[in-house]
Amino acid sequence: MTRSITRSHGFTLVEILVAIFVMGVAVSAIYGIFIAANKSYHTQDRIAEAQQGVRVGTDFMVRNIRMAGLDPLGTAGAGIEDATATSIRFTADGIKGTDWMDGIIDRNNSLTPQSGEELITFQYDSDNRRLRRCLYEGGGIGVESWQTLIDNVSALTLGYLDAGGNAITTPVASTELGSIKTVVISMTCFGTDTQGQTFSRTINTRVICRNQ
Repeated sequence: MTRSITRSHGFTLVEILVAIFVMGVAVSAIYGIFIAANKSYHTQDRIAEAQQGVRVGTDFMVRNIRMAGLDPLGTAGAGIEDATATSIRFTADGIKGTDWMDGIIDRNNSLTPQSGEELITFQYDSDNRRLRRCLYEGGGIGVESWQTLIDNVSALTLGYLDAGGNAITTPVASTELGSIKTVVISMTCFGTDTQGQTFSRTINTRVICRNQ
């Protein structure tokens, strides 16, 4: 009688090495995709942050500048008082507060602590790359209040148009301040992505001064 013998074979060393190599390549590829996706996510997150920053800054300016010249009683003499390419100062009788719409522009809140924001300045601080707002500029120590609205601002340009849409030369002469009907804002914020590259986002908008 003939007996057949079946031999079972395991993996050879070469097969094991090949399997390890293939697995290593696959893991490396997956890891590379993960790293790239992670960098892309964080980059987009930073870009969104820069976009949000520039949007918040411009929206804040728009809401305030739109009120420039508000003078319901016609006795406050409210309006734009200074206008340059990087700053604007204006008054409005009635943005908020307990003394609003009283026919008087409150220029020193130490005299009327509960007064509203009736003397406002927006200024681009190029040295520190930030947008600042000041309440009661020139009101003295303890009165003048500077606030940083947003950081990482690489550029802020203000332009001014008259009723016919014609550009007014900056800085605007005192005799031309009353002619300003529209303020053109161009603001750029910057950031750094995960690879250390700098990017920027710009918003351009126009504000019609309803009361100017």
